Amino acid sequence: MCRTLRSLLFLVLGLALVSPIVFAQDLVILDCAKGAYLGVAGQFDCAAAKGGTTAYSIIAAPSVLNPITAQDTASNSIGDHVFGGGSFTTYDLLAGDATGTVPQVASVIEVAQDGKSVTYTIRDGLKFSDGSAATVDDIMYWYNDVVYNPNLPNSTTSAFSCTDGTPFTYTAIASNKLKISCSEAYRTFVGTAGGAFVLSKGMALDLIGAQGIATEPGVNGLRAKAEFLGLGAPIDKFRAIGPYILTQFSSQSGASYARNPNFYEVDSNGTRLPYLDNLQVIIIPTAGQNLALNQFLGGQVEVLAPRPSDIAPILGQTAAGGFQINSDIDNAATAGGTNFVAINFEDENPGLAAAARNVSVRHALSLAIDRVAIVNNVLLGIGSPQYVHADLATAGVFGAQFFVGRNNTCVTFASFAAPCSKNNAGAEVLTVRSGLQIQVVNLPPPGLTQESDEQLKCLVDYQACINDANALLDAAGLKDTDNNGTRNLPNGQDWNVQVVTNSGNTIREGYTQTICDGWKQLHINCSANSIAFATLVTQLLGGATWSGGIVIGLTGGDPAGSVNVDKCGAPLYFWNLSCSPEATSGPAVQDSASAAIEKAFDQGFAATTVADAQAGFDKFQAAFFQGEPFILLAQQNALFATRTDRLCNDNRASNAFDDVKYRVDIAANAGTCTANIGR
Repeated sequence: MCRTLRSLLFLVLGLALVSPIVFAQDLVILDCAKGAYLGVAGQFDCAAAKGGTTAYSIIAAPSVLNPITAQDTASNSIGDHVFGGGSFTTYDLLAGDATGTVPQVASVIEVAQDGKSVTYTIRDGLKFSDGSAATVDDIMYWYNDVVYNPNLPNSTTSAFSCTDGTPFTYTAIASNKLKISCSEAYRTFVGTAGGAFVLSKGMALDLIGAQGIATEPGVNGLRAKAEFLGLGAPIDKFRAIGPYILTQFSSQSGASYARNPNFYEVDSNGTRLPYLDNLQVIIIPTAGQNLALNQFLGGQVEVLAPRPSDIAPILGQTAAGGFQINSDIDNAATAGGTNFVAINFEDENPGLAAAARNVSVRHALSLAIDRVAIVNNVLLGIGSPQYVHADLATAGVFGAQFFVGRNNTCVTFASFAAPCSKNNAGAEVLTVRSGLQIQVVNLPPPGLTQESDEQLKCLVDYQACINDANALLDAAGLKDTDNNGTRNLPNGQDWNVQVVTNSGNTIREGYTQTICDGWKQLHINCSANSIAFATLVTQLLGGATWSGGIVIGLTGGDPAGSVNVDKCGAPLYFWNLSCSPEATSGPAVQDSASAAIEKAFDQGFAATTVADAQAGFDKFQAAFFQGEPFILLAQQNALFATRTDRLCNDNRASNAFDDVKYRVDIAANAGTCTANIGR
């Protein structure tokens, strides 16, 4: 996950179904007459002819190919096309959409009246890419002997747990029927349970045997005592449930895929998907975003998630007649997910660890980060400040309706020291320092907490926040005791800190520099650096000791999806990795501020209705302002560029919708892509 580290590997959605629903055994995922994919109308087209290839690039190298143990989006970008169930695709029992749950591998879904269990029937004739049958035994093996294999630590165990922390109960009713139960009903149970992995047991055992990995008895067969789907796993043993088969792979250069002939999806014309013959993922872990832009301009890839600074050269080449692109590169929606700087409660430097555990110190460090400068100078005004671990209200993801400022209007900010008006698009915006306009729904409402009001003040008077931050550090006893211009840590050392992010990501490199610019005004000696993404993730998640700050991000979506982040002992509790609910002393003890955040999160997570979940997650965000265990920065808009003269059905996604994307430059497909008209 860099996950964006949060990734629970599936979508979690609401309790929507209360009776059996039966579907054809081939999943008709694309309605050609309605332009509907998964029932969402008007955004997609059907191809007249299959064939061709498409490519996209990623700026980080993967760490693993196992969708269960993957902790980063680079890893998911490689495995999702084959196995599904990761950050971008959901070839699981259910897929998700904004209205509830819809079928994927399951053809019959029965939700118990009490909402505590769901029974899924696998569609008849379901096969993996090698022609072997997919059965409930495969699902049971991957649940019992991979997800819950103690030799393979992963985040999925947090997701496949009930509100009381007990694991889901999987019961095989028949070879094609599976019941998943929970001790209590809660809002996202059906969608979460529907994320059960449908992967081949035979593939797992073949991979384990081929690599000579030691085994031990499991619940549904032999289970591995070490990772069996690492970067060196033999890809000729892979069996795909998704639309593609992995044919070539190098963790430093890329992956090539061919169509899975046994894929179960069709369009309403009866054409078996995917439309494309081949897919390519190009890995550029060093040159990063600069090379990604050049590849797009040079025609090596058809899609790009551009930086704000990339828009001008893209439009310039388009105007010169180089190619055709979509006109809605910026659709004014902020991207889902978060960007933040993490500081380590268990820093290898005891002085930095003590500072990190002090909530007043964390508030001071946060106040000193000039988020207006980040948005204006790094994001060129195309984004919004971010303060809490939640998607902004304008994010184009399911879950944005839980942001605490969702109901803000200009009236909400009537007494605030900045003018509020409607922009050209009709959105209500505050105009703050340097002329930056911020949609009011992306800000906390005044009066939420003292800490949130202090952050709002920074939007109009940054120097006042620097003064307040210095005062907080003075009050905490972290002063320049030896008069050398640098504050001293609790252990007497000079306060020297390095903030690192992943190399090649120039946006985050801009974040790190702005962070250091602010912290230097607190008399902290701060330096910015970048390292390989895989190394960054390894450090953050405890594979190596680390000191200072790490700038990285988490994926977004329904806030219930951060159950693997916000609970003491969770795999992604990265600011205090050794945290244990049972601890009574030492670094494993949860600090009181984080405990308050977790308590509020639990209220939102356990809710059975959207309204109750909103109330709980509002409290969660207020508690996060008060505790700030990691420090949020800013989020750019969800920028997306696609070659509309080449590709249809991208739906603004580089690494999703790979089942229905098709080439419009194949002669038979000319004029078929109405989805690109007006873009």
